[in-house]
Amino acid sequence: MRKAVWVLGLCGMAGMCQAGVNPIPKESGFSGYGALSGSYSKVNSNTLVGAEEEESRYIGSFNDQATSSGYKIAPDIDLRYTMAESRTQLYLGTLIQDAVMFDFTQQFGVRKEFGDKGIGSIAYVFSAVPTQVWADPYLTGQNREKTDRESSGMRLGWDSVWGSNVDFTYTYRDIQLDDERSGSGVAGLSEAQRAMLRRSGRSDAFDLSYNWMGKPGNILTPTLSYRRMDADGDAMSYQRTSAQLTYALLQTKYSLVSNFLVAKVDYDEANPLFGREADADEWGVNVNFFWHRLWNVDQLSALFSVAYGESDSKVNFFDTDLNRASVGLLYKF
Repeated sequence: MRKAVWVLGLCGMAGMCQAGVNPIPKESGFSGYGALSGSYSKVNSNTLVGAEEEESRYIGSFNDQATSSGYKIAPDIDLRYTMAESRTQLYLGTLIQDAVMFDFTQQFGVRKEFGDKGIGSIAYVFSAVPTQVWADPYLTGQNREKTDRESSGMRLGWDSVWGSNVDFTYTYRDIQLDDERSGSGVAGLSEAQRAMLRRSGRSDAFDLSYNWMGKPGNILTPTLSYRRMDADGDAMSYQRTSAQLTYALLQTKYSLVSNFLVAKVDYDEANPLFGREADADEWGVNVNFFWHRLWNVDQLSALFSVAYGESDSKVNFFDTDLNRASVGLLYKF
C-alpha cells in the first residue's frame, strides 16, 4: 500500500516554498542548511509503520485499525555549490515533501539558469534510508513483519518558465520492496489474486505551480499535481490528482509557511480481499513557523511545525489519519 501521500511537505525547511523563489546565488561557493528536529506523531493506520512499530504490528481483523504514537529525532541537510559565472548549481539533500511522510529520499542534481528563460534542473533521486512497510499488511491474528521499500529515479524541473512565475516538475521513480508478501497470510486467495496486491512498480508524477508575489514577503503558491502509479499488482495501481495551496510570509525576524491540500485517488482494479477499489478522498493541512536570528546568531533559526492529514477510503481497512508536531533548530550557511 502506498505511503500517506496526503501529508504535506514543509516547502523547504529554510523557509522557501518553491524553487522559483530560490534563485541561484550571485556568488560562487557552498550554501545550504543543516537541521535537527524532534517530532511527536500519532498514526491511525493499518498500512503505515509508525514511530512505535510494536503498537501497530498486530491487528486482530480487517475491522480493526492499528494505532501508533511516539517520538523521533531526525537530522536533515541540504548542501549546494554554486558556480556563479556559469549560473550553475550542484545540490544534494532530502526531498522535504517526502521526509514528512517518513520517506527519506535524497536528490543529487544540477540546476542551471538560462537567462530570462528560467532555471532548468535534473536530479537523481534515491533512497538513502529505505522506507519501512509491512511485508504483508493484511496479516491478522499475529504480528506483522517489516520490509524495506526502496526507490530510485529521476527528477526534471523548469522553474520560472520563460521568465514567468510558473514552475514545472516531473519525477520518475522505480519502487521496489525487498520482501513482498501481501496476501500470503490470508487463506483462500489464489496466486493470481495475491499477485494483484504487489506494490512494487513505477511512479510518474507531474507538478505545475504558480508563485504569486503579493505584498513584500508574501507568496501564494497554488499547485496542481498528477501521479500515476503502475504497480506490479493491478489492485495497487492508481492515479492521484491533487491541488495544494501554499502561503508563505517571509520576514526578517520570522517566517510562516502553511499548506492546504486536497486529493482524489482512483485505483485500477478491485482489491480481491474486499471486492472493490480502495478509492480515497484525502486532505491535509500544516503550519510551519520559523524564528530567525535565534540567540542573535544570524544563520540560526528555531522551527515549529504542526500537521494533520487523513485519507478516507471506500474500503475502511485503508482509512488513515495522522497528527504530527515538530520542534527543532536550523542553521543556514
